[in-house]
Parts: sequence; structure tokens; C-alpha cells
Amino acid sequence: MYDYFKHIALKNSCSMGGVCSVHPSVNSLYELLIHEIKEISNYLVKLNEFKILNPSAMSFCIEILAVFMINTSFNQRKYLDLIKKLYSLKLQIKEKYVAFCKENHIPCEIFSSDFELKDNITINELINISQEYVINRQKGCDKSKLGLFEIVKIFARLTAINIIKIKKLEPKYSQYDFELIRFFALTSASSIKNEKIKRRIFEFSKIALKIKTKLYDLYKEKYGEKTNAKVKLSTVSGHSIMVSGDDIDELDDLLEAISKSKKNINVYTNGALFLAHLYPHFQNNNFLIGHIGGDSAEYDFANFEGAILITRNFVQKIDSLYRGELFSNKLISFDKVFDIQDKNYTPVIKSALNTKGFLNTEKEKYTEIKYEKENILNSIDEIKETKVAIIVGRQDDYLNEEYKDNFIINLNFSYEINFFLEIIEKLKSKNIEITLFFAQCNMQSLENILMLLKSNIKLAMSNCPHAFINPHITDTLKEEFKINII
Repeated sequence: MYDYFKHIALKNSCSMGGVCSVHPSVNSLYELLIHEIKEISNYLVKLNEFKILNPSAMSFCIEILAVFMINTSFNQRKYLDLIKKLYSLKLQIKEKYVAFCKENHIPCEIFSSDFELKDNITINELINISQEYVINRQKGCDKSKLGLFEIVKIFARLTAINIIKIKKLEPKYSQYDFELIRFFALTSASSIKNEKIKRRIFEFSKIALKIKTKLYDLYKEKYGEKTNAKVKLSTVSGHSIMVSGDDIDELDDLLEAISKSKKNINVYTNGALFLAHLYPHFQNNNFLIGHIGGDSAEYDFANFEGAILITRNFVQKIDSLYRGELFSNKLISFDKVFDIQDKNYTPVIKSALNTKGFLNTEKEKYTEIKYEKENILNSIDEIKETKVAIIVGRQDDYLNEEYKDNFIINLNFSYEINFFLEIIEKLKSKNIEITLFFAQCNMQSLENILMLLKSNIKLAMSNCPHAFINPHITDTLKEEFKINII
């Protein structure tokens, strides 16, 4: 089990699913989406001061905020549709705000837009506009403030993803929609003081923690309490579908659709969905065979014999050539990928049935996942040392040297955030100095660091390559929040 996660943890390429190096044109187009959300967010915050709310606008902005664009191959039509919808929404919200100001004879604070979106605008024109915007955005803004804005932006994006996941299971959930919009609106306030941005980041960490806990509770309610699992890593003969991403609800919907179709199709998880096998709900499913793949989605896709479903929050680069038919729930899907509409997985099933799948059954190979919450908590009672280092995701010699004066608790993978809080609370009750080190270079590690900023413990994370995580983020975590970057 440890060897499997160590293999994943040691890979620092952009295929690991984090913030990879992105082609400048793609990055600028994404920044243009962000720009429109910023302006809308500002108007929504202003309207909220007058007790005027627009839930649908907030929900739509959160949907777009949860989008990650890192592939040069993307569906240009879907991008154009989204930017036009955002632009139209911005004009509507702005008009409503201006009208209210005039009716009540109060001054309006208008945010100057950098461009006018024509109906027939092309992607190339948008790239030129957006690249100029990115350059202008950085003018007159000091490095420390840019770093804090990057923290706000990535924190808001990660939290938006969690809210979207909750809404898929509980559609009416909107408790923190405005708090997220208000937090993200900070990124356009160039005159705001750095200390206020830091204070708001600390405050938002509590909100993000509540949102994440809500998501875990929903998963537990629907899929059961996580437990130990024995996961097959070998393939069996037959028609096949691979599901890649981290949206467990989409895996569940696909399995249900296959069951209703009464077809014999083998389903394999890929990437972050490995941990779906911990839930009893999936352990008892006859169609879910096991897990395929390692650190590279491009390699996994090229070698898979069957249809591939890419979930909404899949964040990996697959710019290289791939074979077979790919299907996606993403808002901005990849080029030459078929879109899934309204949870209709019939096209995926038909595609799997039209391919031969795996012709032979491999020699069986398994890995075991030990979900040892109770054992870990109980072991804390035996600790006599005054310093404890909790190392998540890797067990290298240099880490043992780094924390040689500490009692070390090694966790093979990242548990739920509320479990880390349980460990912290129990250790604090023994007056133990705590360091929590996230060794893996992935978005979950960064998200956990941000949610634990108010935990009053020492936090540390790996010094991820700049091509993987924006250096502004790691520098700011180190300089402004005293995170130890190892």
C-alpha cells in the first residue's frame, strides 16, 4: 500500500493533477474568465449592501470559478459560450446596480471593464485582449500583494469545487455562496492593504473548513463510513470503462446506469478516484472491478482498452495523442471529447460495448488500503515525547532527519480534514508541540494547508516545482503565513 502512494507522491510532473505549467494563451483566456467573475462579484457585493441578492448569478459564478483550464486542446465553442454568458450577466448586474443608485440618489462605484465583447469575436482576438489584461493587471501591484491575491484565487477555486460537489448531491445548498463571492471579490481591490487580505484569508479558512466537512458528511451519509479495502490493480477480459477525476458521484451515476442497462461492463477507477474503493457502497458493486493507472493520465488513456469517462473536476494534462473514445462532464471539455448531457451515460456504455475491451485476464494483483483512524487516535495515548511531526504521504529518510527531534506519525495518504483536526485536538490536550507536513505535491495538500491556517500548529509542505504550483503561492505561504517549505 505504501509503495503505491509513494510512487504517486514522488511524481512532480504536471500530470499529477495540480496547478501545472500552462501555455500562455490558455492561461490568459482563463484569466479573462476570472476577470469577468471579479467584476460580477464586486457588483453582487455592492448590491448585497442594499439587501439585494441574486442567488442564480452567484451560483453561476461559482460554477465557472471551479473550472481549471490547463490543456492547449480545449473546446473553443464551449469557452466562447461561457465567456459570453459571463459578459452578458455582468452587464445585467451592472445595470441593476446603476439603476438602484439612480433611484436612491447615491453614488455608484463602477468598475471599468478592459474590453467590449463583440458577438462575432474569435478566440485569437480574445487571446490578444486577455494577454494585454494579464500584463496590465500586474502593473503597479507589489509582489507580496500579487502573492496574496494568488492565494485568494486558488483558495476560492478549490472551495468552489467543493461547493459544486455538494450541490450535485444537495442541489439547494447555498449557505456559503455569498461568502465565497465576497472573498473572491478581494482580488480586484488593488488599494486594499495586505494585512486585511491576510485577515480575510484566515477568516475564510474557517468557512472553507465547514464546506469541506459538509462534503465529507454527505459522502459518508450516501456511501457509508470509509473502511479498509483490497483493490485489484489488474485487468480482466471484457468490455471496459475507465473513470478518471475525483468526482465520486459521477462514478456512482455511471455504475447505476450500467446496472440499469443490464450489460456486462467492467469499470475501473483512475487517478484520485482510487480512494472511492474505501467506501462500502462501492466495495459492494459488482461492476467496479478495480483501479488502473499511475501518475500519467496521458499514458493511462493511451493504453486503456475501452471507453473513458472524464469527470467534471478532472485536472490533468492530456495534450498528447490518445486513442479510444473519451466522454466528459466538464464545463469546458477537451477537444474531440464527447459531452455527457443530463447524466445520460448511454453513449459511454454504447462505446464500451462497441470495443473489444481487454481480451485476456491478467494475473491478479492487489493493493491494500489501511484506513486506520481509530488505531492512530489510540496510539496518541502512548506518546511520551513533547514534539510530534505528522507526515502525510511520504516516508523518506530526509524527512526523518528533518524531524529527528520529533515523534513521527506517518500517514500513507491524506485523510479527511476533520480527522487531522481530531489528531491535533488530542495532541494539544497533552501539551505536545505539533508539526503537520503534507509531502505530496497536489491540490489536496495545498487545500489542507489553507484550511488549517487557524489551527495554531506548525504547518509544512513540499517545495513543489514551479511548473507544478505557482511560485507566488509557495513564496507567500512561506513569507506571510510562516509555512515551512521543505
